[in-house]
Amino acid sequence: MSRRVAPAFLAAIALLAPALQACRRDAPPAASAEVTSIEVRTARAGGGGEAYAEVPGTVEAVRAAAIASRVSAVVESVEVEEGTRVRAGDLLVRLDGRDVRARVEAAEAGLRATRAQRDRLRSLFAKGAATQLELEAAEAADAAALADRDAARAQLEYVDLRAPFDGLVTDKNARAGDLALPGEPLVVLQGAGRLRVSASVSKSQAEKLRLGATLLAILEDGSPVTTRVSILGPAGDPASRRSLVKSDLPAGTDARAGSFARLRLPRGDEEPQALLPAAAVFERGALTGVYVVEDGRARLRWISPGETVGEAVLVRAGVAPGEEVILDPPALRDGAPVHPAGAAPTAAAPPTAPPVAAAPAASR
Repeated sequence: MSRRVAPAFLAAIALLAPALQACRRDAPPAASAEVTSIEVRTARAGGGGEAYAEVPGTVEAVRAAAIASRVSAVVESVEVEEGTRVRAGDLLVRLDGRDVRARVEAAEAGLRATRAQRDRLRSLFAKGAATQLELEAAEAADAAALADRDAARAQLEYVDLRAPFDGLVTDKNARAGDLALPGEPLVVLQGAGRLRVSASVSKSQAEKLRLGATLLAILEDGSPVTTRVSILGPAGDPASRRSLVKSDLPAGTDARAGSFARLRLPRGDEEPQALLPAAAVFERGALTGVYVVEDGRARLRWISPGETVGEAVLVRAGVAPGEEVILDPPALRDGAPVHPAGAAPTAAAPPTAPPVAAAPAASR
């Protein structure tokens, strides 16, 4: 026997349907999201048609040395300060050499004892009163003592630390009374004369460089200088996929070691394909992003930025040339409706209420 819908229930549905539809007509339409007026800029292609890219670098001296001790000793005096110009052989640091001198004296005393024993056994061996084995043992002990004496004297040479070449003291890490440890830099010295620019470059840029090639360097004061590539890393860093390049500055260049510079390099095949205004780019943690206008809405894009060229940023991936990016993006959310400043926003169509299903006819 089939189940039948109660006539009273169906009648109630039929009475309520018109009331529900009237309520939908009387209810205010859902508020549409506010359209934000924004300033946009079109991404340019190919870095503005330029055939080069600029990478940041640092001016450094071709000759540099970190002066360190080879013995553990107390610093007796430091004869220079930062900025002091020195000549080769000038005294830089003097260490307390009493312990070293004591070791030299002990080694010399040991050598005198073993040498006397060797000479005595030689005399006895000539008389037949000593064996060949005893004589060889005495001669070996004498040779070992001589080596100990020479090693102790060599350590004595490192009590006074001197400049290996003409240069400028750029760092002083020790004071009188400090304990100097072997290998720990006490004074950093940069050689006078030749300077070069050191920079990290991408794989594609490194492939276009050759030893002896000329590159343009832009120094910290904005002056351009022609340089020559002297060192080119044979393999890239496995972590950053970048290589080291060093390009020599001409003699007499008015620059100082440690200052900022930029090297202008040929653009590689992997270089960015779009050039964006720096005002459109922002960072969130370790990510870099922009807002792109798509169909009247702001869409968040995470990008892979390249080098900065003036007030623009080269982009490796994330934005294509010709797309519109939002400058100085306000507090936007992904998908928010926007329109360029000065253009009338497009009116959004009001939401349409879904029709109410008609009540089923009562079955008899």
